[in-house]
Amino acid sequence: MKTHTKGNVVVEDIKIGDVHYEYGYGQELVVTVKTLPVKEERDDDNYWTWTSETKEGKEVEYGVSDKYSHYGPNIYTYPAYRPLDSWSPEDFKKAF
Repeated sequence: MKTHTKGNVVVEDIKIGDVHYEYGYGQELVVTVKTLPVKEERDDDNYWTWTSETKEGKEVEYGVSDKYSHYGPNIYTYPAYRPLDSWSPEDFKKAF
């Protein structure tokens, strides 16, 4: 079984250089993945961690639990909460 973020990104499929869009509290954060997800095995669960970077160069550390992934980050591979008229053709390809 694969691990998903709240935005349905498959954690095991994340690659360096992927662009993700994180949403929360009415804000959008666009980040680029800098490290591959690393699995830490725990007693009854696995916990995945990886690092991304904003356009301004600030690091963002992410973590997702296999068992409680619904509490994980709300990240997508496309700009999920933007109006469609602001999407680029590449955004549509990523989403559909």
